[in-house]
Amino acid sequence: MAGVTLYQLVGKADQPQGRNLSPHVWKTKLDLAFFGLDASKIGKTFPGIRSELSEITKNPAVTVPTIEVNGEFTTDSWKIAELLEAEYGTAEKSLFGGPAGKEFAKFIEIWSNTTLANELRPLINSQILNHFDSEAHSWFVQAKLGGDISKITGLQAKLQDPTALADQLALARSRLSVIESLLAYKKAKDEPLWLVGKPTHADFAIFAWYAQSIIHPEVEKGVWRHPDNPLVGEWLDLILESGLVKKEELAF
Repeated sequence: MAGVTLYQLVGKADQPQGRNLSPHVWKTKLDLAFFGLDASKIGKTFPGIRSELSEITKNPAVTVPTIEVNGEFTTDSWKIAELLEAEYGTAEKSLFGGPAGKEFAKFIEIWSNTTLANELRPLINSQILNHFDSEAHSWFVQAKLGGDISKITGLQAKLQDPTALADQLALARSRLSVIESLLAYKKAKDEPLWLVGKPTHADFAIFAWYAQSIIHPEVEKGVWRHPDNPLVGEWLDLILESGLVKKEELAF
């Protein structure tokens, strides 16, 4: 699969190589890195996705991540993972680790996109508009907030209160307790802290929300590296030191 192009979400149209702002793109970035694929990356803002990328793909409902290979487009992180697995997966190196592992990865993806993300999104959304250009800002307010910017400004004001912020961090942190328990079980057996023993899409699905949520400056310590969940921090370091992540791409 030579010549892969990955379309990702950026906040400013004049910075197409800027910081990716989509957790779902992060899953694909790690899936590609897992198989040693160095994709060309093109960033589009929300308006650019709806106009430019829709035109390129001939798909008015296109989202990111989308990859292009030899003129063929695949959209959606899970579908891309399945495509990559079909092309490159082996018994020794697999994004899923077999049928049961694939079911587990799908469960983790659903859990991370709902149970975990629901408590991270207030923290993310309180910061996200700061990273948009004026056109993307206007699009987000209209398309995502129904034109009511108070949904964001009210959230920003609420989280300025240290008690409210601490409560929201605690809610997000509590969602990771199930992962902490799984990691504790694995550590007690002296197993690697990858969720299924080796790096897989399941790990990447959770890491994607770390990469997105650190847009808020209090989230790293308040959620992912907190004494309540010390093994989550160890797991995080496992990914960060794996060579699968370009750390400079995490910086806001």
